[in-house]
Amino acid sequence: MVKNYEELVYAGVLGKVIGVYLGRPFEGWTKDALVTRFGRINRYVHEDLGVPLVVSDDDISGTLTFVRILEDSGLFEKTPVERFGDNWLNYLVENRTILWWGGMGVSSEHTAYLRLKQGYKAPASGSIAVNGKTIAEQIGAQIFIDAFGLVAPGKPELAVELARKAASVSHDGEALYGALVVAAMVSAAFVKKDMDKLLDIGVSFVPKDSLIAQVHREVRAWTKIDNNWEKTYDRIKEKYGYDKFLGNCHMIPNHAIMVMAWAYAPDNFRLSQEIINTAGWDTDCNAANVGCVMGVKLGLKGINADYDFQSPTADRIILPTAEGTRHITDCLNESLYIAHMGRKIMGEGELAWPKNNAIHHFTKPGALHGYMAEESRFESRGTVRLTNCDGAALRVELSELADYRVGRISTPLMYWNTKSQGGYGIMGTPRLYPGQKVTVVGKCSKADEGVSMRLFLRHIVKETKEATGMVYSKEITLLPGKPFSIEFEAPSVDGATFIDFGMEFTGTGRSKADLFVDSVCFSGAPTFSLQSPLMTDTNNNPVGFINDMDRFSDFIFRHRQDVRFYVKNQGRGHLAMGTTEWKDYSFECDYALMMSNYSGIFVRYQGLKRYVALIKTPDAIKLVRVCYEEEVLAEVPMVWDKPEELHLLNLTCKGDLITAYCDGKKLFDANVPELSFGGAGLLVEEGLAGFREMRVKPV
Repeated sequence: MVKNYEELVYAGVLGKVIGVYLGRPFEGWTKDALVTRFGRINRYVHEDLGVPLVVSDDDISGTLTFVRILEDSGLFEKTPVERFGDNWLNYLVENRTILWWGGMGVSSEHTAYLRLKQGYKAPASGSIAVNGKTIAEQIGAQIFIDAFGLVAPGKPELAVELARKAASVSHDGEALYGALVVAAMVSAAFVKKDMDKLLDIGVSFVPKDSLIAQVHREVRAWTKIDNNWEKTYDRIKEKYGYDKFLGNCHMIPNHAIMVMAWAYAPDNFRLSQEIINTAGWDTDCNAANVGCVMGVKLGLKGINADYDFQSPTADRIILPTAEGTRHITDCLNESLYIAHMGRKIMGEGELAWPKNNAIHHFTKPGALHGYMAEESRFESRGTVRLTNCDGAALRVELSELADYRVGRISTPLMYWNTKSQGGYGIMGTPRLYPGQKVTVVGKCSKADEGVSMRLFLRHIVKETKEATGMVYSKEITLLPGKPFSIEFEAPSVDGATFIDFGMEFTGTGRSKADLFVDSVCFSGAPTFSLQSPLMTDTNNNPVGFINDMDRFSDFIFRHRQDVRFYVKNQGRGHLAMGTTEWKDYSFECDYALMMSNYSGIFVRYQGLKRYVALIKTPDAIKLVRVCYEEEVLAEVPMVWDKPEELHLLNLTCKGDLITAYCDGKKLFDANVPELSFGGAGLLVEEGLAGFREMRVKPV
């Protein structure tokens, strides 16, 4: 295994994410427009345009989602190409997550997704033969590909093999070749630090007579002649500009300016970002690919050598998929998930998750796990400074604490708006549920007398649909030179959803303190119930759920307002909650068959194509395993005379065993070792079914 593998993966993920956040606010702008407005893009400019810095974006979401198939399949580098397409069907919620859903023949990815739904398997789903040359050669193949280089450090041949399978789900031809170049360069950058050699390695994997290979030869030759990237850009625009190709966002123009940025800034992360962003076109995609290669090549110190790219984002990532556990995540934890797969693929021993499975462990320089000082209110503004202490802990420096001045830091557990201002959908489940426990441990270095600390959870208030509710732990006093440990069991707050976790510090008389948070752990099993109707956002979507239902109604039983009815017009609809940390638990719900030929509840949910369900049909009840394909594990005849009557369905998970009950009577059980964890929820296929209270408890 390469030296400092995990740290270099982290640098690659950081470089990718930083590139997106830099380039996203002006995606699609021309170079002339950018130069007129900003001069050079050598800094974050989101505030100038009045948009947020951290947004949901397909470049990040696709990259960190599509690589999951390597582990989900259990086959890692031997995963067959058709499984890469199955992965899309498992993690994408149509029209709602990850992709730009531009429509058949407009968006390459949406077109490929529809082909997969129609029954095409990868690589046919993204082929020129099926979709035509224009659609197949747009940019998407390379923007999702970096992680397949990160799991194959120093093995560009293997990275290219994996990238070919992944890219062919949605692309073909020159787009496929561009993806292979990027994956090979990311992989090689772990061991090769000369940019000319990296570019040589990347292009060696594509046909010499391809347009991608021609672009590499010409752009690199121009850089040596011009010695000025703007002159080279003019040549690229003249020969390979957007006007030379059909489609919304073609691979060739964007790949060409990426080669230009690497060639002109081989050893300077900030300059490479300045060039690729100022050049315009598909800025978030291009800056992300350039940033990933440069991050692996230069490491963490190289990323922040000339500018603080990292702390303004606190490593935050929004990752909306059909499985909500990691829809709020961060660069370090995502890099460790990728490195875990990389070690498996490379035949290396697994590393234990840091600090006894801490969700926040701060084990790489600069890592903040999303924690930011809360500065929106006067009472907490300017009282906290956060830094990472050499990859060991989160340093919290406090000042000016008084009766009316507090220090407050927090990290998100869930985003609950259906759209981010970045333009891509947000959907997810909270990382923490009632009944689970938070434990924070650390050490206080210095503290004035009377400085105290408590934990808090922020939640949405049901009546106002505002994130203003707060619940607190007991308070502890911080003692100089002493370790501290503080726990908080998340309470049930009338069906409220927790959206932030944080720490609050108080003192008197302009107090100061300096402390180090070593780790934050979430543990224990959830225990709660949710009454119908569920809390919804302003678009009537249930808050804290993965949702691909079409409609909800409370008016079928006017005398029973505690029952909500879920509608799916075509195909299968899911309403899922929980996380992949849920293992041994019981899930039950009051259920009415209504106008449905196939509906019920599910557990061990890992996406739209991975779960175990208890299904009622008009004449039977059955236990079903869904793991890409569907298998009936057990079935008994059962007819209900009145489909509107409520019956209690229960699935209990213990180890590999899943036991099904109806109205308190055991029906059957089955061992399902391949689905040993995951959340729970409701299912309706092409019809309408009623559900009342949902209950989750440990077993």
